[in-house]
Amino acid sequence: MKPFEVFISYSHADEWLKNELIQHLSALQRKELIDVWHDRLIPAGAILDADIDMHIHSADIVLLLISPAFIGSDYCFAKEYQIAAERHKSGEAEVVPILIRDCDWDVGGLRNFRALPTDAIPITRGAAARGEAERRDAAWLDVINGLKTVISNLKKKLTPPPIDDAYRGSLFEVDFIRHPQAQPFNEESIFIEPDLYFEQDKEQLTNLAQVVDRIIQHQATIITGDDRSGKSVLAKKIQVLLCERLVPAVLLKGAGISNVDIDAEIRKAISRQFGLSEFPNGGFTIIIDDFDECVLPDRVKELIIRKISHYARCVITSFSSAPTVLYTADDLPNPATFNINPFPNEKVLQLVRKWKSVGLPTSRLPTDVEVLQTFEKIQFIFGQTEIEKSPYSVITFLELLDSASGNDIAISSYAACYDSLIQSRLVNTGQEWKSFDEYKNFLSLVAYTAYVENADGAISRAKFEDCVNIFESQFLSSPSKLRKMAAPLFLKETAEGYSFSEDYLWFFLCARYVAKRLSKDDHRKYVEFVSNCTKNIFQKTFANIVIYIAYFNDDNFVISSLLKTLDGLFSKADDWILSDKSKAVIMGLATGDKLAVEAKSDVDANRVSLLREKIADIIENAEHVVARYTLPFLDAHIADSEFIEEINHQEINGDSYMKSVNALLRIHSVIGQILSGRSGTYGADVVMDCITKMVKASGRYASLNHSIAALLMYDKEGSIEEVQRTFTGENLTADEKYQKVMRIFAFWSVYMSQAGLARYLSQAHSIRALEKLSDKMEGEENRSADGFIPFNFTSVLLVARLYSDGKLDKNGIEAAIEKYGEHSSLLGLIRVAVHIYSYYMPMSIQDKQWISSTLKIPLRRIEVQRQKASLSKRIFAIDQSTGTDG
Repeated sequence: MKPFEVFISYSHADEWLKNELIQHLSALQRKELIDVWHDRLIPAGAILDADIDMHIHSADIVLLLISPAFIGSDYCFAKEYQIAAERHKSGEAEVVPILIRDCDWDVGGLRNFRALPTDAIPITRGAAARGEAERRDAAWLDVINGLKTVISNLKKKLTPPPIDDAYRGSLFEVDFIRHPQAQPFNEESIFIEPDLYFEQDKEQLTNLAQVVDRIIQHQATIITGDDRSGKSVLAKKIQVLLCERLVPAVLLKGAGISNVDIDAEIRKAISRQFGLSEFPNGGFTIIIDDFDECVLPDRVKELIIRKISHYARCVITSFSSAPTVLYTADDLPNPATFNINPFPNEKVLQLVRKWKSVGLPTSRLPTDVEVLQTFEKIQFIFGQTEIEKSPYSVITFLELLDSASGNDIAISSYAACYDSLIQSRLVNTGQEWKSFDEYKNFLSLVAYTAYVENADGAISRAKFEDCVNIFESQFLSSPSKLRKMAAPLFLKETAEGYSFSEDYLWFFLCARYVAKRLSKDDHRKYVEFVSNCTKNIFQKTFANIVIYIAYFNDDNFVISSLLKTLDGLFSKADDWILSDKSKAVIMGLATGDKLAVEAKSDVDANRVSLLREKIADIIENAEHVVARYTLPFLDAHIADSEFIEEINHQEINGDSYMKSVNALLRIHSVIGQILSGRSGTYGADVVMDCITKMVKASGRYASLNHSIAALLMYDKEGSIEEVQRTFTGENLTADEKYQKVMRIFAFWSVYMSQAGLARYLSQAHSIRALEKLSDKMEGEENRSADGFIPFNFTSVLLVARLYSDGKLDKNGIEAAIEKYGEHSSLLGLIRVAVHIYSYYMPMSIQDKQWISSTLKIPLRRIEVQRQKASLSKRIFAIDQSTGTDG
């Protein structure tokens, strides 16, 4: 345990007594039990109030040297003592009054604290002269002995509590995973360490210990990942590992946070997860899983973030990095951000092996042949569905294979897996096959009723019985059979009624009812339901339900609703197209004094003030820039159709921006999955309209950042002066700092809007549509009056091909160089995309050499990519035989 920090609060009139105390504290300091701080330790040139405030807020023990001078000092009594008393009240610090001179100290609650020396006899009573130090030694020794007791008690209090055994034992038990050898299932038994990209250090982390190291180093952490990427089990593992390192952490679910009183939720969770303990609540690390599933308004979330920032540290998992906007206030910590990468083939193989080993004795572990055969089937299914490889996608397919009992697997979409799993579960429990449709229809009604009642997968007993009665009266169903089939096969019993044991099964069945029944029986409600889903698409629940509705329905209403929402995103920004005309803004390339930059979006003086206010953040943290500086363009209380003359930045909140960014990413993801899962269903005109609007929406997002960049670059001289003034210690020239600002805007406005979109359009038919759009929109006839050709579709196409099969489209890149020139901003974007991609996927030395010579990226920069472990020869052989690239 590190030494306790001791803060000495005293009047300078008593400095000679303070010095005597420090001498008597020297033995405790030599034993490294304490570390003493007082205001005379403030270095020359430092800000007095700031240093004092920092140390009194971090001290474990505050010593108050009580005297008439102390009581009379506004600074000592009215400020330092009040801060210390508040921190004592909250359990953050121990306050010890030390009476050094006789005085009336029955004021302000001082006598509520146990004072030293014993019996509150002042140090100087009977030995008031400075030269009588030896006569005061006994009194000081009494103080030291009293402090030893305080330190001993503090040690016990601050010893991290162990996680409760019962809570730890049930933490990983889940009933939404079904395994033939284990129920309930322990998901820790198949946990595979994820690959995470650490944004701050541009570093790939391949094991959880590395991630926990970074978490301990930062006061705030945000971990992002797609749905089913394993965020929840990762949050549990982080809690366990932190506790094992004596860093107690408490875990909350975002969906369970129902009001702003997060402290009360934390207290309940600590009691449940750790039992009774004297350990101060403020010493816990707070982990909130799926924070974007918290339905509270973002202005309330901002208050929650502010509250949890006072704890030891906080970790948030989320679908996107949108929560970073909540950390933009100057007094909040800059969060470390991580992104969970898709599973590489070797980790899919590890998961398959662990799955096949569950419940088996060591003597009967599966053979390599069994594991590899299952792995090959999994690869085949991924190839059929074109779904991204994530832990729970693999688990769903493994469940499906176990349930299929050797039947042919011919899956055309991910949603079909749930249909197959439901049917397999009915088969395996001996249900009569003639009743399968009846049971599916009943479960779908229950799922929709749960949505209407609670907007989640929970249903009251009364509503459940209503569903039973409907089927009994309308379809002559057997109530007892329906109840027996539903629970516990698909529903689990709760105190209030029932709930679906798997969120994704509830999403699927709810969508099934909406698509199959509601669309035919009550079209108005169907339209309202789909419209509500697409308007709230930034939430995981609605995003998944929309995907499954599109699986069941062939109409274009879901697509048109999504596109309507997409058209409304960032609609106050002008459309933007990638071209060399604005190369300086787009790619941050070196330019001359004449900058071809236009601020197309309306930016008033108030917004300019905001942009100028925090130049520091632009250099220090790119995510904060996007979060903070696009807020002036969006306000939750302003309709997109309104023309705004002025926005008062004091009233700006994050609702509109956060939801818009999350909605943009969700819609791209949802449309990408719908198109890939239903290829051949939607006509070419629909597909190309989708892609065109996706590109335009991403462009409007980029346009916001371009307006910001334009403001900075129109006044290059003024911007350089501000950067230079703020960053005197940076080892960069003024112009280098300025260029750094440009590159940060380049990364966010272009790479995220172009390469980020390409990830969702990396399926074969989407690539064919992009090829047609590129030919149609980027021909010579589209050249502007000043000679520039736009190439949004080409940029997305080239990156989509890269993500499609993991291979460089060398012919396409060479054709782009010939058409646009090797110095075009398009090639600058491709360089960034290829370099970042090299962090995720291994490349052959031939590819690296081609990149180095063609794209002019130094080979040493490519070599810093993460070195992935090679698959065995057998895995390589399977990859070759199935046509995968690993």
